[in-house]
Amino acid sequence: MSDTNLISAKEVLKLTGYKSRTTLWRRVRAGDFPKPVALSSHSTRWKKNEVEDWIESLPEMQYGQGEFVG
Repeated sequence: MSDTNLISAKEVLKLTGYKSRTTLWRRVRAGDFPKPVALSSHSTRWKKNEVEDWIESLPEMQYGQGEFVG
């Protein structure tokens, strides 16, 4: 795996639309979001393909109906 396949928390926030790292880490701890990999004791990254797969797995909303599909 090359470094280009690993993304920072900042990049994860951009992809997901989450506004804070706190929200991101809550989702990770709850098991609702992919776990990052540790590069060192002070550096973590997410596998970009896992984040993209997670986004694709989200239910779609029907426009104007306020209900989830899926």
